[in-house]
Amino acid sequence: MTIDHRITLEPSKQISFRDLMQHRIHEILIVSSLYDAFILEEDGRLTELIFTEYQDMNLSNAPRMTRVSTAKHALQKLNREKYDLVITMSRLPDMHPFEFGRLVKEQHPEIPIILLASHQREYNYLISQNKNADTSVDKIFFWTGDSSLFTAIIKFIEDRKNAERDILHGGVRVLIVVEDSPQFYSVFLPMIYRETIKHVYKLMKREYTESLRLLRMRSRPKIMLASNYEEAAAYFAKYQNNILAVISDVRYPRDGAVDDQAGINFLRMVQSKVPDLPIVLQSKESENAEIAKEVNAYFLDKNSPELVTNLREFVVKHCGFGELLFSSQDKLEICRVNDLRSLEAALAVVPAQSIDYHARRNHFSNWLAVRGYFEIADILRSRHARDFEDLEALRTLLLDLVRSQRKTQHQGEIIYFDAETYDPEFKFVRFGRGSLGGKGRGLAFINTYMRDFGWYRNFKQIIIDIPHTAVLGTNLYDRFLEANNIDAGSFVDATEEDINRIFLAGVFDSETVENIKSYLTYHTTPLAVRSSSLLEDSLFQPFAGIYRTYMIPNNESKSSGRVASVLNAVKLVYASTFYPDARAYMAATGNRPEDEKMAVVIQNLIGARHEEYFYPTASGLIQSHNFYPIGVMQREEGVVSMALGLGRTVMGGSDALRFSPKYPMVLPQFYNNQSVLRNSQKSFFTLPLDGSGVESVESETLLNVKTAWQHGLAHLIASYYSRDDGRFYDYAVEDGRPIITFKPLLNSTKWKITEVFTQLIDECRLAMGGDLEIEFAIEMEDLTTKPRLFILQIRPQHTVKSSNDIHLDDFALEKVMFKSSLALGNGIQESIQDIIYVKWQKFSPQLTHQIAREIGLLNRKFDNDHAYLLIGPGRWGTSDPTLGIPIGWEQISHARSLVELGLPDFDIDPSFGNHFFQNITALEIGYFKVSVHEPDDYFDWEWLDRLEPLEETEYLRHIHLKRPITILIDGKKGIGLALKPKR
Repeated sequence: MTIDHRITLEPSKQISFRDLMQHRIHEILIVSSLYDAFILEEDGRLTELIFTEYQDMNLSNAPRMTRVSTAKHALQKLNREKYDLVITMSRLPDMHPFEFGRLVKEQHPEIPIILLASHQREYNYLISQNKNADTSVDKIFFWTGDSSLFTAIIKFIEDRKNAERDILHGGVRVLIVVEDSPQFYSVFLPMIYRETIKHVYKLMKREYTESLRLLRMRSRPKIMLASNYEEAAAYFAKYQNNILAVISDVRYPRDGAVDDQAGINFLRMVQSKVPDLPIVLQSKESENAEIAKEVNAYFLDKNSPELVTNLREFVVKHCGFGELLFSSQDKLEICRVNDLRSLEAALAVVPAQSIDYHARRNHFSNWLAVRGYFEIADILRSRHARDFEDLEALRTLLLDLVRSQRKTQHQGEIIYFDAETYDPEFKFVRFGRGSLGGKGRGLAFINTYMRDFGWYRNFKQIIIDIPHTAVLGTNLYDRFLEANNIDAGSFVDATEEDINRIFLAGVFDSETVENIKSYLTYHTTPLAVRSSSLLEDSLFQPFAGIYRTYMIPNNESKSSGRVASVLNAVKLVYASTFYPDARAYMAATGNRPEDEKMAVVIQNLIGARHEEYFYPTASGLIQSHNFYPIGVMQREEGVVSMALGLGRTVMGGSDALRFSPKYPMVLPQFYNNQSVLRNSQKSFFTLPLDGSGVESVESETLLNVKTAWQHGLAHLIASYYSRDDGRFYDYAVEDGRPIITFKPLLNSTKWKITEVFTQLIDECRLAMGGDLEIEFAIEMEDLTTKPRLFILQIRPQHTVKSSNDIHLDDFALEKVMFKSSLALGNGIQESIQDIIYVKWQKFSPQLTHQIAREIGLLNRKFDNDHAYLLIGPGRWGTSDPTLGIPIGWEQISHARSLVELGLPDFDIDPSFGNHFFQNITALEIGYFKVSVHEPDDYFDWEWLDRLEPLEETEYLRHIHLKRPITILIDGKKGIGLALKPKR
């Protein structure tokens, strides 16, 4: 019979350190005579000794000790104050310790009580006086002067209180120790605790976040001390699936009497139920060594001076605390393993016989369990090596589990980069302290949200992820400015070139350089280096597109060249904080450049290499609020803008496919065959790989879509237009011309990509508490493999929340300057007396750069108290000069309303996804689209051209009115108009 060993390890929500060790010892009451107190504190104050012991064992929150001299005083204290543990010495001046213990149990049954005896004779005397000591005190220990005993007692009580919850519900492992002699367990119990805590601390130091470090400490194995057969058997039955090892004496009570064979019988029972469990038999009689062999147990001689040392070696080797050592059949060391990454590497190459050796002894399960990988440890515990007919099948199972764990173990975590322990499976790491900035916060949020809420795993047909991301915190920006004596207030009149020169001349500290160098050894694909300032991507001040993004081929032959390119890109992002555009936007938002701080996001660029170019199959923007719903579309259903290649096509306002994810077949820009040919994407942006160094977004290469067809992408994103019959087909036809429609992707019932978009909108809107925008990229290899959807950025979307009720027909036409059936904003403006507009008779798409320069010159003559209305053909702020006027923010910073005007031969559809648009809507700058094709739209050119200009340039007219115009926008309906000045 062949057993199917395939395992699917689903990403699961990480257990929190707060779920473990919920019962802690904080307050301890010590009851001792003055003499015993002196003995206890011979080497110093007991509280200080315990604190030092906690520090030495890297434990936090040492409990506080309160001492009283009499049992009577102790009982009074217990009635007035809260204590978690009582420790009493054997000699009390006013009461027998067992009588004191009985009273405590009667009055405070929830408080454990420990009795400290000095030596064996005193213990024998006490027991002879009271055979039922177990009903008076919880445990008796011998005080030998070692303060580590107090730590062991505290941890013993905490383990007993937390065991059931932590082991059965938290997956924590347990070590069962069966010993009835206080003389022995008072010595080796502190050793076991010290050893386990020491090794857990070593593991804890390799973790990347404080919460994970606390989790590792709190999930350390429990140690359950039993003093008779029944207690040991009960522990075994209850925690059988979570036991690391069993250590047992030979002789101890069973059924109320000492049984010379209790330990042997107990270990036989254990071995019969769990044959591969590591077990130890301890005895003073050396002849029991042969019996230990019979039950497959390790034997330790209690008379040996090496007892504690041998016990320590067993705990480290067989309970999983040490390194995993793989050896050959000749017992020659092959390799040692200390983390998941090295384990995966070893499993791929070590001999099968070595894997079999560790598997039969449960070493893999124990090693994983003490490191907190409970899920895969449980899976391996349930799969025995003997179940595998082929050891290679066992190797495959181990590799699959370890790889899956590596991918999911820190999903959603923000990991501080550490060159020694970094695992390239980590998706999100950070360098330095300080803020992550706007983009960094958004990515960190979606990274964590995807871990905690696994809705995206419902889409088995598509992979949803974020790119590998590293964020340089804002403190590195502060350190860079300070180390290079860069004065934030010295760039008032500087050009971009001047600012770049100063920043590129700066140097980073050696630690940052070495960390970047180490990080890049694992990431050799092209990179995007993006700004992530404190103010960026906020709801009311998005700063979209204000700062710079740089693309890096990351393909230099020498690592020093790759490191230099990344650091130069970071410097240039820093520099963009002080560019004129940024300063102008800062002024418009009431902020100062000196108050801004810049984090930087380094992302693996999503896409694939096609000859000497790199680009994704698709990229775009998801907006949860649709500003321009048409037909059956609803505003709250959202809208997607998508294009072939890098995201500049969409974010720069060039031609892209725009659709509602609810109605992907409704494409307003494709209203007939000719409109498909006219409005479909004709070119796309790529990163050229034949260069090196730093490439700004503006340096991306624009290619004709025919190049994509040569790269073999047509079947993924195109429909085919037949010249023979003038029809479109979803498959290649003879003489068919590929046209980008994304139908193979959007119409696929296999991938359901539009359902993914809708779910993204619904889930993320709920998580963010409002509307949002998501930048994304899609990479596809072919039609048979799963598409991969990467979330590149997420941010709030600014939308109008109130409305003024306006009806366009309520105003006499002779009073109207213009009216628009597509307006954004809300409210009334009655202070604008200046109008700057482009002379429509002189406009040409070939002149848009010159027009932008003239607008910038006129803009300088205004300030925040004197604004103007700006009117011009096509799209404002587009990166494609053939579609409108490519102005930067600095050039229109004092405009308070914008009109995109349609001309008879130049009526361009508006773009709502570009960075420029995000900024004007967030700053509540009025926006109007006046189209020659919309029957409700109107513009009075004759009235405007009759007005006497205050100033006139080659392409512009500046009109100053004696009285202000009135601008009205109905944000709910999305309509607006401007009224001429009142006479």
